Amino acid sequence: MRLSTSTNIAAFLPQPERKNGFDFCVELCARAGYKVLDLNLCEAMNPYSRMRGDDWEKYVEDIAELGRRWGVEFAQSHLPYYDIFAPCDPEKKKLMEELIRRSIIASGRLGVKWAVTHPGTWYNAGPNVEKSLEKNVEYYSRHLKTAREAGTGIALENDFEYQGPPYQRIYAADVTALCELVDAFNSPSMGVCYDFGHANLTGGFHRENLRIIGRRLKAVHVQDNDLRHDDHILPFFGKTDWPEAMKGLAEVGYEGDLTFEVQEFARYMPNELKILAVELSLKIGAYLLELASLK
Repeated sequence: MRLSTSTNIAAFLPQPERKNGFDFCVELCARAGYKVLDLNLCEAMNPYSRMRGDDWEKYVEDIAELGRRWGVEFAQSHLPYYDIFAPCDPEKKKLMEELIRRSIIASGRLGVKWAVTHPGTWYNAGPNVEKSLEKNVEYYSRHLKTAREAGTGIALENDFEYQGPPYQRIYAADVTALCELVDAFNSPSMGVCYDFGHANLTGGFHRENLRIIGRRLKAVHVQDNDLRHDDHILPFFGKTDWPEAMKGLAEVGYEGDLTFEVQEFARYMPNELKILAVELSLKIGAYLLELASLK
């Protein structure tokens, strides 16, 4: 197992309208010591992203060159996302679908093994998950075809449910439902990304969840929280039982990367101090690998 982080560890700034680009994030992570990165292609959701322009393929080439320059591998990515089954302006839906398509193609060209994204919930069915299963299979079949053609895979992550109004049941907050969805595709190009923070918000039964997921596990999002909010902070700054969580990874023989998704941890740090968060993540990650006995 290798230690990895999403590029979003250094992407966010206190001013919501501003974000650091891949050039800043990749250089910072590489200088700190990362060799493997998760490329956060949610960047395409920014209005000024080059992924939206006619030169998006040149942008992908520039990202590849950035990786070569700093000696890092892009092993994982996160696709742009939106609430795929909620009412949506047709023009927004058309744009988001094109950005997802481009990001899958980009993932393949950049050597990404697994592009992570979220299942959707068919809200009109209430607690009945069968309709959500049906609609997700229909929706993701198209994107899975694109992924296979691009030479990458899609990993669907477990979601979570807020413990307050409107008390909406969310599909795939239960990992059993997520596994049923992944199995429905019967494809080696479809797998599971286990998000520890999301699982915390549905009980935190990490070892049990990981046993259920088993061979389907292709990627992870390592993040912590206070058991009430989706905080996306570094391990040991929240309430996750990390020794128990790492035992779960060891028990299922997970061989993928241990990937941080902790964009909120350094959000309010000035750029001059973000290196401290990245360096700390490396130390914490090394400790987690020791806990998993996979170092």
